[in-house]
Amino acid sequence: MAVQRSDDARLDDRDRNDWTLRDEDAREYVQGAVDATVTLVESTYGPTGMEKLVGTTDRQNRDDLRRIDDAGRLFEAIESGDGFGHPVAALFVDGVDGMRNRLHDGTTASVLLAGALMDEGFDLVERGLAPSSVIVGYGIARSHAGEVLDELARPVDADDEETLADVAATTMTTALDRDVRRDLSARVAATVRRLGDAGDGDWVNTDHAKVLAAPGVETRTDDGLVLSRPADAGPTGRGVTEPITDARVAIVDREIDFEETASVLDGGEGVHLSSPQAATRYRTELAARIDAAAERLVEGGVDVVVSQEKLDESVVTAFERAGLSVVDKATYPKEDVYRLATATGGTVVSNLDDLTPDHLGRAERVEERRAGDEVWTVFDGCPGPVATLVTGGATQAEVQRRKTAVEDAFETVATAAIDGQVLPGAGAPAAAVAASLREGATTVSGREQLAVRAFADALERLPATLARNAGYDPVTAVTDLRSAHASGPTATGLSAETGEPIDAWTAGIVEPRRVFSQAVETAAAIVEQLLTIDSVLYPNVELYGYTPRPERE
Repeated sequence: MAVQRSDDARLDDRDRNDWTLRDEDAREYVQGAVDATVTLVESTYGPTGMEKLVGTTDRQNRDDLRRIDDAGRLFEAIESGDGFGHPVAALFVDGVDGMRNRLHDGTTASVLLAGALMDEGFDLVERGLAPSSVIVGYGIARSHAGEVLDELARPVDADDEETLADVAATTMTTALDRDVRRDLSARVAATVRRLGDAGDGDWVNTDHAKVLAAPGVETRTDDGLVLSRPADAGPTGRGVTEPITDARVAIVDREIDFEETASVLDGGEGVHLSSPQAATRYRTELAARIDAAAERLVEGGVDVVVSQEKLDESVVTAFERAGLSVVDKATYPKEDVYRLATATGGTVVSNLDDLTPDHLGRAERVEERRAGDEVWTVFDGCPGPVATLVTGGATQAEVQRRKTAVEDAFETVATAAIDGQVLPGAGAPAAAVAASLREGATTVSGREQLAVRAFADALERLPATLARNAGYDPVTAVTDLRSAHASGPTATGLSAETGEPIDAWTAGIVEPRRVFSQAVETAAAIVEQLLTIDSVLYPNVELYGYTPRPERE
């Protein structure tokens, strides 16, 4: 509990112990925050991990209740709400943000490993080893881990859909039906292969893969883009009332405005409306300009006009009267109009006067569907490297679970395809590196040898947690894995279904090499920041708030 201060109290007026923690007390303060953060996510690890029910706020600052089984999304939800009040916990979570933002996988593993390394490191410090020696020993272990993973990894091609589907299925640790997971994994792998074939070099642009989900819809993959918007979004256009084949699409990212600035007063620039007759003439000319624009679009072969902005009713009425389908207020999200241009091979214009036949996109079929409380405009059979994976579910919770699982799978599969390397999963990499470190620790001179062994012990926390979350004895699981890796690195991991050792390659449990490698690097980097803290200032004192004053009113 914070110490209450009177208005005239000063920090140097009270006992230093009230506002400074040193050495053992400081380590206890840091370790308490780390342990609390690890405990928060530990039970979510692995295919049999549990979910957390988190009260947070959405992007519109409305109260939101979410079920989450992933550390990265859990941290995002907490930060969207009240955030992490403890400074060490906030620093810890900031350290693993890169895993979530860049890889969309491995966040939980990095948190668990960082917590284990902190436990082992503080234990060594209590036994007399300097924190700097622990850090050096951990660095030696990190370097050796890379060599072991080089030996354990296998190459994968971007067109190897079978292996990429295994990567997707391994990523989808959320509670999904086996057949649903298999179907979604195959679709993700096929989409990534298509994006890779159309990309520059080995790059796979996952921004061109959109995921939509709604209760009751059929799972499918559209070769193109599906524009989505709430049914109550209030667009002016009626959309695509009948399916259109071999459609040509005009895409505009600004308001389509034919009306010049008008003024009812004499003088100044603009349109001068000095009489009722002038106003009538102006409205007639304005309608003629709109009709002429609609006629030009039809003569140019345009079938569908997509506008990022909401259009005026007079414009929509004239366009639809001319036979054009109008999809306006395409702002969910705003970047979809540019994604649509990539899909259809068209070009976004800001002014209809700039539109030429070369700017038009194409789609084999355009149609509109209702999905729950949304309206979807489907542009299918597009020539560009864009795809939309649509999935459903019986309940809104299942729909959201599938959507987040597929989004994460796209990122991890793309990582595997780009890097061209995968590792066996099921805890095999951690067990292999731990066994190799323990065997080679004797070659390390000095006290750093103890830190290398501690690193190996920390790595074994990962398969131990997998076993515990699956309902099996972690000691037995770790012992079995040690025996399996005694003769060198193998693909032997832990089966979450039986608790027995399995060959992860054969079981199809595969993950990108970069995910585990980055988890190790991230965990070690966090430990370097926190293990060397020997003093914490102001832990139990409420400091005055500060309100900045502007230089000028």
